[in-house]
Amino acid sequence: MKVDYKNFEIEVIDDKNYILNSSNNLRQYQKVYYEESEFHCSSKHAVIIKEHGIEISNAIICETEGATGIYENSYIIENDKIWIRVSNKIYCLKIPSLEIIWQKEFDQFTNFCFYKLEEDFLIHGELEIFRITKNGEIIWRFGGRDIWVNSEGSEELIIKDNVILLVDFESNRYILDFDGNLLEDISK
Repeated sequence: MKVDYKNFEIEVIDDKNYILNSSNNLRQYQKVYYEESEFHCSSKHAVIIKEHGIEISNAIICETEGATGIYENSYIIENDKIWIRVSNKIYCLKIPSLEIIWQKEFDQFTNFCFYKLEEDFLIHGELEIFRITKNGEIIWRFGGRDIWVNSEGSEELIIKDNVILLVDFESNRYILDFDGNLLEDISK
């Protein structure tokens, strides 16, 4: 996915074929963010920044928890920062250097996507929903009776009319206000 931001072109990609510490990779990255682990990387997401068509920085983030791809709600760019969801973590990187400002694990398994919510972010995790500040501090978290994946095809998280509509695996429905208060709990 490519986005124009100020005088930069920012590309966010899923580099599934990247192998840590290999000279045979199709692309070499200036920065490789990876914490040593006994497990193989399940998610490998890269950010490439060009200015006037010339690549000026790039980085790849490799994580070992739940596998994620790059979609519309995988990252947010503003205020010379990019927040990107990789596996069960959110990384905040400086633009254009791509130095880490902070990184933090939220859901135990996978963060599926995240959204702007007023001046904060709302994370759709596998086990919990989180509202966090732009500095990664948890404002509130909410867990339902089951995971936040729906087997019947319902959209699991919708922000609408100042409420958050949630549907879990068993199709139980929840309505939260933006402060994380449960307004309705509708069992299937």
